[in-house]
Amino acid sequence: MSLNDLKIKLDNKYTKVLFSDYYDTIIHRTVHPNYTLKLWAKYMIIELGLDLTYDALYFIRQEALAHLCEKLKKNNVEIPYEILIGDVFIRLVNSNYIDYSCKSRFFELFETIDFKTESSVQYINEDVVNTIKTFKSKGGKVYLVSDFYGSKSLFEKLLQYHGISTLFDDIFSSSMLQTSKHAGTLYKTVLETLLITNPSEVVMIGDNQRSDYDNAITNKLNAHKLPHDKYLKQNRLNALGNDFKSTKKVINTIYKKSKKKDIMPFTQYIIYYHFFIERLYIKCKKERVKNLFFLAREGQFLKQIFDSYQEFHLIDTNSKINTHYLKTSRQASIQINLEPLETEPFLYLKDKYPELSIADFLIFFNCPESTQHTIIKALNISANAPIKDFFKSEVFEKLKQNETFIAFYKTHRETNRNSFNAYINAFGVDIEKEGIYLVDIGWGGTMQESLYGFYKSEIPVTGYYLGLRYIYNIQEKTKRDGLIFSILPFTSYTDYLLMANNQYYEQFSAANHGSAVEYTDTAKYVIEKHNPEEKWLYETYIETHQKQMLGFHQELLKNLETVCYDQNMIQQIIAKIALKTGLFYNKKTLQFIDSLNSGFYQNIGTNTVGLKYEKQELGNPISYLITFIKTPEVVFRYVTKLKPVLYQKNKILAFLTPSYFIYLYYLLNKFIRFSILKPLFLLKYTYFKNN
Repeated sequence: MSLNDLKIKLDNKYTKVLFSDYYDTIIHRTVHPNYTLKLWAKYMIIELGLDLTYDALYFIRQEALAHLCEKLKKNNVEIPYEILIGDVFIRLVNSNYIDYSCKSRFFELFETIDFKTESSVQYINEDVVNTIKTFKSKGGKVYLVSDFYGSKSLFEKLLQYHGISTLFDDIFSSSMLQTSKHAGTLYKTVLETLLITNPSEVVMIGDNQRSDYDNAITNKLNAHKLPHDKYLKQNRLNALGNDFKSTKKVINTIYKKSKKKDIMPFTQYIIYYHFFIERLYIKCKKERVKNLFFLAREGQFLKQIFDSYQEFHLIDTNSKINTHYLKTSRQASIQINLEPLETEPFLYLKDKYPELSIADFLIFFNCPESTQHTIIKALNISANAPIKDFFKSEVFEKLKQNETFIAFYKTHRETNRNSFNAYINAFGVDIEKEGIYLVDIGWGGTMQESLYGFYKSEIPVTGYYLGLRYIYNIQEKTKRDGLIFSILPFTSYTDYLLMANNQYYEQFSAANHGSAVEYTDTAKYVIEKHNPEEKWLYETYIETHQKQMLGFHQELLKNLETVCYDQNMIQQIIAKIALKTGLFYNKKTLQFIDSLNSGFYQNIGTNTVGLKYEKQELGNPISYLITFIKTPEVVFRYVTKLKPVLYQKNKILAFLTPSYFIYLYYLLNKFIRFSILKPLFLLKYTYFKNN
């Protein structure tokens, strides 16, 4: 029957009431109906931190429903929503996936996430809705009558979401009334509730022959079946598909867009940032983290992405993770841990700078120029002359006896400790109860350990990093994770690919302010220094670069919302993108790399500008080649630098690099090792590490 036929029926003067179905009548889904439940499982697991796969929780819900249907002798849309929730909950409690004390939270989340997933895949049938609006405007009564698994409140939220809540005078669902259109018993209940004694005054519209037409006619209503066969066919087609392929398609679309002429090079790095933040969000939910401290300076951009991600996925304000931006740096974090001069070992400076001038040493402590001048004059030495084994030198011993330096050091040390303590307290976080959770790019956890030392090893300081490349002094209270790549617990195939060119992770997340050099007792708490080269780089390139990346981040949020992927899928996809990114450079990209290098600034010690690729001591070139042939991922951090290095020396030679053949070899090597050879070996050697 056509829509015009429906309009004729509704224009009939004897038609006073309209009953309308919901699914494939006034709204449609973009996915198969059961896939909505799988999406529900995905977000329940994330929010509750459940150690379950999406499929497992989906099947738990389906099994609970089947059990209740058999137990209560009802069909699947007649089971009361609250009873279904309770059955799913007790199954999870019994299997130790959730604690019984979480019952109220579980019940609340169940419906909230049902709404989130349903609303994310629904769109309105405008033609039918407009027809209903016309009938309503002429004084007709309109009721929603649907075989629906959810509660009345869930229906109300969906109608409000679509902006049509005022269209219906009331809502009747099968699960609420424990009768259904499918069984033919719902119509009688609704008619009796509305005190309608003449069913011929009612027109029922829907898409199902049995439920919306035949059973309506049997109950003496007028009925109109909408011609929605194409949507039913589409639902069947939506049952087909592959989550991995769907995920890969979304991510690769962003990768391809990042290669367009009007887009800056390397904006595909948002893919790594996005999934770092997603994994961070999931981990925080699982570990019940309430407050995150994003460390300057890369943390400024990471916090922006996290806040955006959380705002998009936030279920309720009570579960919101509070984010804070903590301005610190390696230099500043060392200042807050200084011991009294007579016992301070200066370990970091000893290790990093065996040769140091007196000026560089004093600058490290942000010593005022006038004080520097007084000290250097009293020592009667050249300010900038490098001194070998500085901390064993006679100059250093004289410095420790200098009254001006002694007074400066004492004040500097006390001011930094007191000011930093006040700075932390200003965030309003009960760190003694919660501990401290840090977020940063990586790579080892220097500032994490500095904070732990500041609190005398009493307050746990946990680190969440995009990547971990070094193992420092990890203790029980200083655990850390590299969420995109890590050498812990061991370095896998994808880790090797993703940790190459790690300096780009830092540069593309640069902040719009300088580096913290020390803490002060003023209202701002932090003294910063913004190097001119870094400021120029940010304003010329990075600011625009980040805006473009944020645009891609929003696309990823929207397009991945209705895809059930897991992080194992993501790791495979982003590792392949890292492989492509590290091998395929065009002229525009190589020129951009040169620009980035000109703004790479070392803010400790010699304060050098520029990033240089230094020759590595790899031993015999033949052994290096053998390593490449056996496990090419291990040397990828060198292979990826081949073309940029050649470009700096000989631009023609750079473009003769056989990048595509190298790429093909990586794919072939991986296939042979992991698909052919690995299943044949009982012991999985280095060659067959997890891929």
